[in-house]
Amino acid sequence: MNLYHSIPPRFSRTQKLPSTPYALNVVVETPKGAHHKFALNEEYGVMEWSRTLPAGFVWPCDFGFVPQTLADDGDPLDVCLLIEGGTFPGCLVASRVVGVLGYMKNGVANDRLIAVPSAKAGAGNHWNEIHDVGDLSDRLLREIEDFLIGYNRFEGHEVQVTGRFGRDYANELIERAIEANKTNHA
Repeated sequence: MNLYHSIPPRFSRTQKLPSTPYALNVVVETPKGAHHKFALNEEYGVMEWSRTLPAGFVWPCDFGFVPQTLADDGDPLDVCLLIEGGTFPGCLVASRVVGVLGYMKNGVANDRLIAVPSAKAGAGNHWNEIHDVGDLSDRLLREIEDFLIGYNRFEGHEVQVTGRFGRDYANELIERAIEANKTNHA
């Protein structure tokens, strides 16, 4: 099994998962609180250590990707997953997209989807009441933005946050990235 090619970008409704047009499968690469960056090695289909973050930096949220998508930067769509405590590299999380952090890296769009876990029937979580990026605190979003800016600038990249966008715009990005992936692998 390959974490990128074998898993669909959106989860299907089941008895345990609610039906939502904002459904999203997220494969976690790097968990919240990690001092390292992990990334999918597509050749072997496993997570591998990529690098250690600069002193004082830790991931403010789980960071991963949407399988079977191709973003403008040539990689799968990036996702900042808001989840309690963090998960682990390679963890698949059925999620709901709630928005986008618009982001440019070296002059190329490199947007970050914002997602929350989709609670199974009868199981609550802190994110059940979050439906759109506007439901999140400004402080939380600034922490993620500041981390992304600082981390990338440290590595010598030119970065800029271009805005915060809602879940409908996020869905447009997802659909475009799914189609781009299909075209690229046709």
